[in-house]
Amino acid sequence: MIVSVSCIEEDVFNKLSKVPMKFYTKIVIIITLFFAAIGAEHAHADELFPYPVPPDSMMELQPRCDYIISRFWDRCNFGTVFNYRQKLHNTMGSWFAIMQHASADTVHSSIDKLLQIVAKDGKKTLALAEMAEEWLYSDTTEMRSDEVYLPFVQAAAHHKKIDKATRARYQAQEKILLSSSIGSTLPEIELIQPDGNTTTFGQIKGKSILLFFNDPDCDDCSMANVRLKTNIHANRLIDNGDLVIISLYPGEVSQEWKDANSALPNGWIAVSCEDADLYFDLRTMPSFYFINSKHRILAKDLDLDYLFGAFQVAAEQTRRN
Repeated sequence: MIVSVSCIEEDVFNKLSKVPMKFYTKIVIIITLFFAAIGAEHAHADELFPYPVPPDSMMELQPRCDYIISRFWDRCNFGTVFNYRQKLHNTMGSWFAIMQHASADTVHSSIDKLLQIVAKDGKKTLALAEMAEEWLYSDTTEMRSDEVYLPFVQAAAHHKKIDKATRARYQAQEKILLSSSIGSTLPEIELIQPDGNTTTFGQIKGKSILLFFNDPDCDDCSMANVRLKTNIHANRLIDNGDLVIISLYPGEVSQEWKDANSALPNGWIAVSCEDADLYFDLRTMPSFYFINSKHRILAKDLDLDYLFGAFQVAAEQTRRN
């Protein structure tokens, strides 16, 4: 959870928190089907093991989800379940889907418990990490969650019975997740400015910061660049000193990039970092992160239209004040 944010951050963040992130897509349908599937005590033919059934007296959604998540694997035979890879993969998907409505403590405890069961077996640990990656971190997933995926990444990244090359791949993912997940502080990496001087995120000050990953060779980035520069609400926040926009080019400095960014609007800072992909997930461009004054990530993977809506709310609030 993010606490102790300024008024402007609260206004914008409250708006952003209402964004229907990918994790919520089809979640109601998934839950409905999931509860229907566990209506009986015994597993159906296509289930690997009987799922836990909350007591009838437990009516609220979160306690029911906590009950299921915390006991989900209790009747699983871990000696044979990995022989049914596709069924196990589907079962993991059901488990991840219900997590969205469970408490964070229950979710993390359940993940730790599962990983501890297979901790001595490199093949099983890797299998779980691969399934988690497909459900939670792949390009096409509808249940993206860095927080839930991270424990699986760390288990595979440091398991001595997993080959070195595979461990290195998960170690790279771990670095990205620790640097760029919600709640993380931006890494202190070297950033190059158009005039050739260097800076770091920590040296860039602002009540609120929009980090805009902006590749000039990306058409969508160019369109987003124009829309941001002409948005009246973003400009009002900038003029009031409430917002700073960092346009970060994740590539090698070129003269063309220097020339294009030599004269920027008020409140914009252009920087380049060719190693940005070591710290941030840049599979989708453009990408937007909303940062507080302490350089902590409040929200990420934001749609520009939702951002504009948040800026409008915040700008109107500051004008009333």
